[in-house]
Amino acid sequence: MVKRKRFNQTSILKKLNAKCERCGISARSKDSNLTIHHKNHKSDDTDWRNIIIYCRKCHSIVEGTDKKKGERR
Repeated sequence: MVKRKRFNQTSILKKLNAKCERCGISARSKDSNLTIHHKNHKSDDTDWRNIIIYCRKCHSIVEGTDKKKGERR
């Protein structure tokens, strides 16, 4: 039996050469840290029209949170 390789979000975004839709930083940039944002804030809604790609910095700005502190602004 061949074990399948699991892919993570970072490797998929790099393969697609994705970019932050706010600042434009590329997934291939060393400092990108791209994440997926759900427009309707429901992570179980996997419809691609519900997804935006942001870097962590822009995601924090859009969400209005400081991810390090876990607080709302």
